[in-house]
Amino acid sequence: MARAGDSAVVGLASTGGRRREPPSLRRAGRLAAVVFLGLLPAVAVPMLFVTVVQDDSIAFDFRAFHRAAHDVLAGEDPYPAPHEPVGADAEPYVYPPLGALVSTPLTALSVDAAGLLVMVLLVLCVPATLLALGVRDWRCHGLAFLWPPVLAAVQSGNLTLLLGLGAALVWRLRERAPASAGVLACMVAAKPLLWPLAVWHAAAGRARTALLATAATLALLGLSWAAIGFDGLGGYGDLLRRLENEVGEDAYTVRVLALDAGIPDAAARAAWLAVGGSLLAAVVALGRRGRERPAFALAVVAAVALSPLVWLHYFALLLVVVALLQPRLGPAWFVPLALVVTPGSGHPTPFETTATLGAAALTVLLALRPGLLGGRPGGGART
Repeated sequence: MARAGDSAVVGLASTGGRRREPPSLRRAGRLAAVVFLGLLPAVAVPMLFVTVVQDDSIAFDFRAFHRAAHDVLAGEDPYPAPHEPVGADAEPYVYPPLGALVSTPLTALSVDAAGLLVMVLLVLCVPATLLALGVRDWRCHGLAFLWPPVLAAVQSGNLTLLLGLGAALVWRLRERAPASAGVLACMVAAKPLLWPLAVWHAAAGRARTALLATAATLALLGLSWAAIGFDGLGGYGDLLRRLENEVGEDAYTVRVLALDAGIPDAAARAAWLAVGGSLLAAVVALGRRGRERPAFALAVVAAVALSPLVWLHYFALLLVVVALLQPRLGPAWFVPLALVVTPGSGHPTPFETTATLGAAALTVLLALRPGLLGGRPGGGART
């Protein structure tokens, strides 16, 4: 004869040991999800476009590409002269030539019209990146458009979201050496930020892919510089040093965090390099053990950590990390919302630098945790 309460035990077992939520509570949860993760992003993105038009701040970073493309077509040097300022207000072109060359068709449009088109393309990069990484949860797609770094990347019209899509394709095509190497080469030749992905390929036993990517990157750099008559090549290293000297202490980096704590610059720089080097060492260790997924995620993190200049929009690359490791909605998807306290760039306070790096670190740790403990990433994706 069954004891009293057995039916309750059976009921709990059938729901995984949890009591069923009341229907009214479930309906309220679904409604909250639709409003917060569906309707709010659907309003936020159009409002962003309205705001940048009203404030005359359409695709601010893209303006340098548009002007450089005009210079290239006119046969002029797109790079600032040694005596010209290179701060953000000067809107200098400081990237390798590939970006200016690819932007030349957009010179047929005014800078604002071209900027709006670029912003639309960057919006499309977000779902494309998530889908390439296997994220089918609509709530994640909606929440991504509430991340301050994503909105900042769209508004400023820079390369970050394109690089994020490229990183997703490098992962998706990882077993196809020419394709993965080609995508990586295009990214690094446009902006040498995600070079640690070549280290990841090598650590994962794909040295051929890493070598192909390196050779293709060098070839693209050589061809693109040749296309503009090698203008700016001789002084490019000096240009990057000038840029770091002028705005490097306004960035969200470990070095700036250490400087805020009163640590001398040499020691602060050593700490910054130590953190980046440790992340690369973890990429190599995990890659050699066959843990490709967390190794790839840490390679993306290492790329941002080792960059001497990091603005708010750089943290949009956390989309790649979270989507790869947690393809269904979880806590890691919500942490970047805290970056609403962070200005896009320019003279962050010690609190803002600490909060930004802390939120980024917590996001990565929450995303990594299941895989590093030996489980599977959210949604059952295998490592």
